[in-house]
Amino acid sequence: MFYQPSCIWGYAVVSAILSSCCFLLASSAADESKYQEIFFVKPGAGKLSVQAEVKKYQCKFSYAAQGGTHEEWQLSLELLDGGTAVMCSIERGGSSSYLFFEEFEVELTGPMVSITEVDLKNSQRDNKALEAEEYKREKTSVSSVTGKFKNHLEKVAVYSPLSRDDL
Repeated sequence: MFYQPSCIWGYAVVSAILSSCCFLLASSAADESKYQEIFFVKPGAGKLSVQAEVKKYQCKFSYAAQGGTHEEWQLSLELLDGGTAVMCSIERGGSSSYLFFEEFEVELTGPMVSITEVDLKNSQRDNKALEAEEYKREKTSVSSVTGKFKNHLEKVAVYSPLSRDDL
């Protein structure tokens, strides 16, 4: 009699876990045009990277940082407007970053990618934009400029339209 209730409880726990897993799989399968990941920026570990992929598009964030302990950040890659644009965002959600970034680079690759808009925020200036001299924008990447980047980063977002109706 002692084991039977624990068996029922064990069955309920296993059933709840399996249901949750099935729900998570179904929700991620339902939205194949968006990917989100929480990751930790690890100071003092040299140059590190995190990347995401949605369909034929990839976003890679590479960085080197110093100071304190690791921080929780979020990487998001999303196809927008029915697949006519793609956006990648890397940010420290919820609170300001206290890390000292030595360098960073965001690469957005895939068919017809050409970055047209960027949003880069500085963690030490009340979430204001990085100055234009602190970074360089190329066709498929945005990166810090050595000697000009002031080492404070809160957010990097890049956007590319995928249609070429304007040509």
